[in-house]
Amino acid sequence: MKKNTYKGTPISPGIGTGKVLLLEKQTLSVYRLTLQDDQIEPEVRRLQEALEKTRSQLHVLKDQLSAKLGEGHSYIIDVQIMMLDDNLLLGNTVDTIRRDKVNAEWALNETATKLTNVFDSMKDTYLRERGADVEDVINRVQANLAQLNVHRVTEMDEDVIVLAYQLSPSDIVEMHESSLVGFVTEIGGKTSHTAIIARSLETPAVTGISEINGIKSGQTIIVDGYEGLVILEPTATQIREYENKKRYYEEHANQLISIKDKPAITKDGRKLTIQANIELPEDLDSAIRSGAQGIGIYRSEFLYLSNPDALPTEDEHFAVYRVVAERVYPHSAIIRTADLGAEKFTPVMGMHNEPNPALGLRGVRFCIKKREMFKTQLRALLRASTFGRLKIMFPMVSGLNELREAKSALEEAKEELRVMKVDFNENIAVGIMVEVPSAAMTADLLAGEVDFFSIGTNDLIQYLLAVDRNNDHLAYLYDPIHPGVIRIMKYVVDKAHEAGVKVGICGEMASDPQYLLILLGLGLDELSMNPVSIPLIKQMVRSLRYKDAREILEHCLTLSTAQEINEYLLEKTNQFFPSGFFASRGPML
Repeated sequence: MKKNTYKGTPISPGIGTGKVLLLEKQTLSVYRLTLQDDQIEPEVRRLQEALEKTRSQLHVLKDQLSAKLGEGHSYIIDVQIMMLDDNLLLGNTVDTIRRDKVNAEWALNETATKLTNVFDSMKDTYLRERGADVEDVINRVQANLAQLNVHRVTEMDEDVIVLAYQLSPSDIVEMHESSLVGFVTEIGGKTSHTAIIARSLETPAVTGISEINGIKSGQTIIVDGYEGLVILEPTATQIREYENKKRYYEEHANQLISIKDKPAITKDGRKLTIQANIELPEDLDSAIRSGAQGIGIYRSEFLYLSNPDALPTEDEHFAVYRVVAERVYPHSAIIRTADLGAEKFTPVMGMHNEPNPALGLRGVRFCIKKREMFKTQLRALLRASTFGRLKIMFPMVSGLNELREAKSALEEAKEELRVMKVDFNENIAVGIMVEVPSAAMTADLLAGEVDFFSIGTNDLIQYLLAVDRNNDHLAYLYDPIHPGVIRIMKYVVDKAHEAGVKVGICGEMASDPQYLLILLGLGLDELSMNPVSIPLIKQMVRSLRYKDAREILEHCLTLSTAQEINEYLLEKTNQFFPSGFFASRGPML
């Protein structure tokens, strides 16, 4: 690799060429000032004025974002606006001003530290990255308290690539009004709101790049958001290569987009339903735009984790589930009830940390223990069920006793709504995540009491192989096509189908093209995945015959090791898909 080329993590696909605009990391110095009694209430008003100014700025950004992408993505800015009204931010800061007799900047900084610690302690990457939204809002308020201009980038007369330590969603919206054609940051993640906005605005981006030697504003730079490469002062040959690469990827991306709304039917007539995994209502736009035929799993944990000092109310649950139900109709949406565990407990839940959270009180076990909290969510789901085709899914079920206890809580929630004369779908579908080996091995028993299964491969593989999927030292053992994994998945599918129960899969395995031949051969009814993966998987399904996939699966079941299966799958994938077929993967994944 040439010395002018640096490798990072791609977070938004595309290729951008422009001049470097270097943004230095900016921090505001905050000092503690002691107030006199007669200064306290004026200080509170000064904070409220800064909050109101911040709110106005965010509303402008929301309007800009809505004009570009529609109302769907404006939810990201709405989340930040709601933070300004949240007692966790405003109330705690005002309390600190009055209690400690300190200036607003210091009090706000104290609140920020507490909130940041909550998010930083979360093991879930997606949820941890939500802390960046809190930081962005607080930085804006601090800037307004200091009467600084938070608009750091003005109109530019040439294409620029911004290099920064970190950028917020609002930064991207503001910069997109000018000549931004890409950005590079030191920190950030694929699931951050910044990355979501960048992908929606089709702005190439790479993160994880630091210390590019001798970088200066005005230098020419290329950002490759497919491979995660940054080329500083490219040669004429490199510029031509990337111009050709950009045209090539755009052609393949257009081909995928052209089939996104077509059904996923094999050449011999086998139909799969391709759905999306989402975390927040804001993800719905991406799912719909990618051609998802519904939501295969909506992970509801963020409702509990966004405010560590209060549990979400029934109406807060209901508002979110209603949006999901209405947006995906006439397709269905599967809402997974809270999969909370020790690494996600907040103070208000009244629980303690556990030495081994993966094997502790999590998922349906926690919900059964916290029955009233559980029923709050269930009542909201039932109420929202009249606005679309919602389904309820229980996580981490290990056997019939847990399933029956969860269903008992659901029946109690139904009866409470009947007493209050509140409408709901009496026949709402109920299913379980099959992610615990004991559930997989009793699939024949469980299938008699549910409407559907969804195999959660992430945890199933972890528990079946006794491998922590987050342990880098054991990464080589975490293999989705270990013979034991394939065999237990086949058992689950076979027993479910014998009982007339449909089976889907919602783990990361579903979005990986190298495993599609296996999943199709297993006879799965539904695949649920990251929205950006949907067009490619649809195209692959439409290029295959179910008969061939069944034969490939049968042969894989005769092989002894994951390596043998991998080699065989690679051979068959190359046979079925022509050279260059996966080049289209770049823009979409």
